[in-house]
Amino acid sequence: MSVQNTHRSYLGIAKEATKGTAVTPTDFIPVTASSLKPADIYQPLFDEGLRGSLVKNYAYIAGRGYSTFDFGGPVFPDTIGYSIAGLLGDVATTGASAPYTHTIALKNASTTAADAQPTAFTLTDFYAANVRAYAGQQISDFSLKFTAEGLLDYTAKATGWLSATASTPTPSFSTVLPIPTWEAVVTIGGTAVANAVDGNIDMKRPVTPIFGIAGTQNPYQVFLGALEVTGKITFLMEADTQLTNFLTNTQPTININWSYGSGTTAVQLMANITKGAYTAAVVDRSKDFVQVMIDLNGIGNTTDAGATSGYSPIKWTLKNAKTSGTYQ
Repeated sequence: MSVQNTHRSYLGIAKEATKGTAVTPTDFIPVTASSLKPADIYQPLFDEGLRGSLVKNYAYIAGRGYSTFDFGGPVFPDTIGYSIAGLLGDVATTGASAPYTHTIALKNASTTAADAQPTAFTLTDFYAANVRAYAGQQISDFSLKFTAEGLLDYTAKATGWLSATASTPTPSFSTVLPIPTWEAVVTIGGTAVANAVDGNIDMKRPVTPIFGIAGTQNPYQVFLGALEVTGKITFLMEADTQLTNFLTNTQPTININWSYGSGTTAVQLMANITKGAYTAAVVDRSKDFVQVMIDLNGIGNTTDAGATSGYSPIKWTLKNAKTSGTYQ
């Protein structure tokens, strides 16, 4: 076989009806080559039984296994919904035709024996030499990164079942363009500001492959824990406003809204943190101009909660041509 070119690779995704049962891709996500890192991981089991020789290991047995799947790249306002909704789990879609509005928040459950886990995905990796399907993938990490000069960028990480070879899908990508960061309007405490220059919003949930004794190397369950939302924003230091927010523990609402286009092609990605606690603020003089860099933590509140009620530290609004039921 010939040596294969990296740029032939592509990533497919699909919701699973039964967690851990692989399904054929229903959509395809453009990602950067350096971000695409699937991996099967086995717990090593070694035979260290003494046999009269100066040897530590006499046999290696592959133990229980699971997979991780890292991916990312420029943010496309249609496919970014898989990563955000896959981590949070609560999606409410409105609209009779494109553009549809998807409101995404943390999935909660107040009834007995309810399942509060987000829907799992099958991630399909075409790497030219073959195709592998990674089933049962739960998104546990998502980081949105922005600089005033560049494209909006993200990274995501999932954990799931061990991979298996799959049939070659037929990829089909949308014509929607990635989002430039300059399209955003940043609002802090209800006031639009123009002096934010870069930052990131990070969502993270602990993820645990849980193993049962059932004649399989795969997990019994891949389980997501509680959500934490953190981030950083750098502002040009024109006044003490953001420093004061930290010193007085004001916890302002932080809203960043990327929205452009019109009619059926209108798109939007908006992050809203109703209670944005500033946990640090540093006055930075490393450039010719003074900046203030703040660390933030999204505090759980009912305003950012979704259809499943309870509390959520963040709410996302996504507008695109994807119909109801696409992401969860």
